[in-house]
Amino acid sequence: MRSVKYVCASSSRTIDGRLDENTAWFEFRQVAHLFDMNLEQAAKVLRQAGATGDIEAAEDVRSSDRCKCLLSHRAVVAVGYQVNYGRATAFRHWCASSLTVLFR
Repeated sequence: MRSVKYVCASSSRTIDGRLDENTAWFEFRQVAHLFDMNLEQAAKVLRQAGATGDIEAAEDVRSSDRCKCLLSHRAVVAVGYQVNYGRATAFRHWCASSLTVLFR
């Protein structure tokens, strides 16, 4: 798997991810930090995104071999839109430009 790094222009916070076929995976803990949430808040927002159909848990959330929860780039956008529209939009634009090139 190849590594990717996203740096938020407005906060300079970073999240590191891994590319797997057509999906980038990011650690849940880092996603919570990116959007200024504690883990409990982030888990609640993630459950809401699943309940509303914004994400499919089977496709967009998984555990790694190191017992870390991983979110797909689609789940990161869904969570972000519920708490920080500006940062989520910037992340979505990064996905559209950077990940498209990397998946080729």
